[in-house]
Amino acid sequence: MDWFKVWFSSKFYLELYKHRNEDDARNLINLIQRNVKFNSGENALDICCGAGRHSLELARRGCVVTGFDLSPYLINEAEKSLKNSPEKNLKAKFLIKDMRNFNFKGSFDLAVNLFTSFGYFENENENLKVLKNVSSSLKKGGYFVFDHINKKHLTDNIIPYSRNKYNDSIMIQRRKIEGNFVTKKIIIKKGQKKNEYYEKLRLYEFEEMKKNFESVGIKIYKSFGDYYGNNFNRNNSARMILFGIKK
Repeated sequence: MDWFKVWFSSKFYLELYKHRNEDDARNLINLIQRNVKFNSGENALDICCGAGRHSLELARRGCVVTGFDLSPYLINEAEKSLKNSPEKNLKAKFLIKDMRNFNFKGSFDLAVNLFTSFGYFENENENLKVLKNVSSSLKKGGYFVFDHINKKHLTDNIIPYSRNKYNDSIMIQRRKIEGNFVTKKIIIKKGQKKNEYYEKLRLYEFEEMKKNFESVGIKIYKSFGDYYGNNFNRNNSARMILFGIKK
């Protein structure tokens, strides 16, 4: 089975990335709002929305949000977050969908793909198919925001091994670069029980993503290296956050 189907269906996924919380989402949506012209009531698409933290923050800014993810577990978490939100009139809905197979036919003013939710497939044509789907789902003049790991920075600063305690579990992570991919083995030990998960993610240079965007009719007009608005730097930026517009 594909690694992402297994890992994103595990409760340990949200535990591992619990530092990626609502404050983290708010910082990124603040950056988007400062650099994208969108009005209350416009339609936003959150591709690979996970547990919905960015979707809900966009809805709080007045967007009508559609979020989708392949994981039923994460979509269920997103729906629970929507139901339990103190704001009771948020316009958001969540769908179970594969990012290789969607086309909303020019329905959206804004599309986002955030927190390194791209490059899951070893066949690069499948990754490029995702970008084609994004473009076909945007209105002409619609915006696309893409948030990914900066390849050069990760390659230079990768931490091969880490061991942390989470509640009553031990979480071990082993990371390495293999060509254009970063792989991670995640081992979770609780007493005598052990669970193992795996990640394998395609890494990209800025110029490669610029070419990929242009191949589907999206032009990059801004790039940032973190959620606070510092300019992207190939050597020093941890993130590669690209703002594009559909031509």
